Amino acid sequence: FQLKGGGLEISSMGYESHSISFAELKKNVLNKIYLRPSVFQLNETTVKARKKRRPTAKQIIRFALNRIPGNYQNNPFQLIGYYRDYQLKDEKYINLNESLIKVMDQGFAIDDYQSIQFGLYGYKKNYDFAIDSFAAKPYDYATRDKFIPNVSFGNSYISNELVLLFIHDAIRNHGINTYSFVYNMVDDFIKEHRFSRVKNVTYGDQKVYQIDFDKVGISFQVKGAIYIDEDNYAIRKFDYALYKQKPDDSSPTTYSSTEKDLLYEILVEYNDFEERMYLNYISFHNQFKLIRPPEFFIDSVVARSNYGNMEVFLNKPYSNWHELDVNDFQVFYQGKKLKLERVYQIEGTASRFMINFQKKTSGQKEQLNLLFSDTEDQKKSSFEIYVDKLIDTSGNRLGERESEIMDQFREFFTQRVETDGPGTSNEPQLVDKLRSLGHPQQPITSSENSDFWMNTPLKSKE
Repeated sequence: FQLKGGGLEISSMGYESHSISFAELKKNVLNKIYLRPSVFQLNETTVKARKKRRPTAKQIIRFALNRIPGNYQNNPFQLIGYYRDYQLKDEKYINLNESLIKVMDQGFAIDDYQSIQFGLYGYKKNYDFAIDSFAAKPYDYATRDKFIPNVSFGNSYISNELVLLFIHDAIRNHGINTYSFVYNMVDDFIKEHRFSRVKNVTYGDQKVYQIDFDKVGISFQVKGAIYIDEDNYAIRKFDYALYKQKPDDSSPTTYSSTEKDLLYEILVEYNDFEERMYLNYISFHNQFKLIRPPEFFIDSVVARSNYGNMEVFLNKPYSNWHELDVNDFQVFYQGKKLKLERVYQIEGTASRFMINFQKKTSGQKEQLNLLFSDTEDQKKSSFEIYVDKLIDTSGNRLGERESEIMDQFREFFTQRVETDGPGTSNEPQLVDKLRSLGHPQQPITSSENSDFWMNTPLKSKE
């Protein structure tokens, strides 16, 4: 209210104003003054709720790929952790090698393959597991004694175990070609795959989007899943498997979607540390083909130039000579098959035999003159002998090589992240990335640090 001349002006929100003079008021009593409610009308307002549209799988993945520079470390950092590689043969683990390693990464803004360095804190074989030295040898695509079927590595990549493992981290190497169909992850991953609906799940304590994906070609199949944080779109996990589909028995031009062989599977996990994402675990699992040396083979061949014969020495005695004749023996020189006069067993032994050649034809005579000469000639290395039906006392055929499919695993488990420069007193010497980890000239730094563990449980075989 307010004083107004000889009276009062009273007003209140929601009521009409009221004026009264002082003369109307009674003395020495309580005066009651009543106000009339004021009725007014507001303009009509309509409030509508709009449902927030859920992002699609492709949108979520695109957000995640675009935010890699902000979610992952662009400055140099180090990881210290446990590394192991091992094989699976007949449902048993063999050839387990293990080490503590230090990974020196120059940051996500730098090409990982060119800049990454490693240090070994010890490297040893675990003799609690069986050793198969032939299966443990490096891949050999020249002789194809050991190789990954249907897979080839780019010429720019070298086959050191650690380099091979870390180059298959498609998140870290998102800007370069990594492996088939992921290729350059930023440019190619979305357009190369099909994505299923988005699932809201938890990964540890973090709410994430789980997006399953696949790809089907004429003879291959891809299965995988990617896990992305809901709040900042950081990629926490990436699981990728490539399979070779088997031909359908009903038609040689079609392939079965259920009968398939694993070519490789790559699993990468990241965890957050100091507001950035760092590698927590990486696994590279592939199958490989091993073709073992024959159990029964020709040990040496000696030319008896005085007689024009070849004496063949075997590593084991044969058992079925009586079942063979001259037509079971084939001899090649410089790509041409030589004609044989006879083949006979040397008396008193079951691990040698003699070959007589026909000398009538002029063409073969010239070849034999060179073959039996004392001059050194590279062409002599083309001399080959095949006796498919000859077997030893154990039933092994001469020169027969057995093949088998085995599984190879390489894994790294991070135990410490260092972001403020070197954090250990004995900095390791750098690994020679051109040599395997077991090479005798590979530098190894000893470590007595008890903060790090080794020997984690092996993967389930189921």
